[in-house]
This record gives sequence, structure tokens and C-alpha cells, in this order.
Amino acid sequence: MRAHIFNLGFWAISGLMAIALSPVLLLPGRGGVAFAIHWHARAFRAWLGICGVRVAYRGLHHVRAIPAAVLASKHQSWGDGLLQVARDRDLAYVIGDHMLAFPLAGLYLQKAGAVVVDATSGGRRTPGAFEAGVERLTREGRAALIFPEGGIAGPGSSLRYRKGAHKLACALGRDVIPVATNLGCFWPRKDWTLKPGVAVVEFLAPMTPGPDARAFMAELEGRIETRTRALEAEALRAR
Repeated sequence: MRAHIFNLGFWAISGLMAIALSPVLLLPGRGGVAFAIHWHARAFRAWLGICGVRVAYRGLHHVRAIPAAVLASKHQSWGDGLLQVARDRDLAYVIGDHMLAFPLAGLYLQKAGAVVVDATSGGRRTPGAFEAGVERLTREGRAALIFPEGGIAGPGSSLRYRKGAHKLACALGRDVIPVATNLGCFWPRKDWTLKPGVAVVEFLAPMTPGPDARAFMAELEGRIETRTRALEAEALRAR
């Protein structure tokens, strides 16, 4: 019953807010849309709490020390990005161009200045999109969120880590903050389930990208996956 209430509420909140706040799409700049997305994310986090999942952010001192870092996050649930935006209204995000196909959501993301990439054809479908995104992030000085796996992997599993986080960090001249999470233990992947507990989003020590992308990504993957397994075990022990 908990899962049904949560999921129905989540989609109802998302749909109603997307429609009710859609006039901000007509405003100049990204401020209005950033406000709308931020409050949708905060509503999601509050709804999680009402339904029995409290969110704990750890390692925030790393973010405060490097406010414009590239956040390279584990991706276990649809909620991962929302929990980051709920924390930081001005956060930029790197998205696949498939996200633009979602009704209204694609318009919001484009208006918010998301960096759009095409992971499947090496940017051939969206030529120049990455470079334009880097130029915009350099000018605005915002932190950027990227999911190196490029998709959702359930607890205990991972997808191939792509080199986008290294490429973005080098292009911006910024450090990378790895992010581990166990949100998938509570709202796994895209499943119609919800388990109560404390979902942790943990920011790890920053990494400075060097010229060897392969070595950097191997180290990044090791840090994220090792800490994510520990957080998953923590969630299981608490049940």
C-alpha cells in the first residue's frame, strides 16, 4: 500500500506542478524555470519523507569547499537527480537527449540550461551541444551534475562508466566530486515499490582530473562503487 500511495502521489505531484508552473517557460532567462524545478524537487523530497524515506546528505563540506565542482553521481533511481536539485537550486545537469522527448519535462530542462549530450551516436545527432553547454557553464559558474553510467543501475550492480565526467571536468577546468548513494535500496530503479528507511546521498573527497582519462575513470568508478556498496549494506542492516 505504501508503494502505491507514494508512486501515485509522485506522478500526481509531478504532473500538476509541471502544468501549474508552465507559465514560467514564457519568462526570459532560466530563473523562473530553475525556481519551478527546485520546488518540484523539494516537493518530491518531502513526499518521500511523508511516505517513510528520510534523506540524509553527508560530506557536504566537500561541496561547500568547491561550490562549482562537477558532481559525478551513482544512478540508482529516478529520484537521484531530484534530490540533488532539491539541495541546490542553481545546479546544472548533464542529460541525454532522450530526456527531451518527455512532455513538458524536455521544455523545462532546455529552458533551465541543461547540457544535452547524445551518448549513443557520439554527438552526431546533437552537434555542438556539449561545447555550447561548456561555454554556458563557464560563464555562469554553476556546479554540474553528471551520471557517469549514463543510465540506472540497481543496488549491487553497475553499468560501464563513460568518460563524460572526465571530459566535462577538463573542459571546465574543475575538480570532480564523486557521489555515492543507496536510494535504490528504497526506491529501486523504476520499480513500483518503496521501502522505508534513511536514504543517504554522500559526497566524497574531490578528485582532480589528469590527462589519462582511462585511469581517472577507473579511480572514480572504484571510489563511487566501493562507497555505494557500503551504503547499501548500511541500509540492509537498518531493516
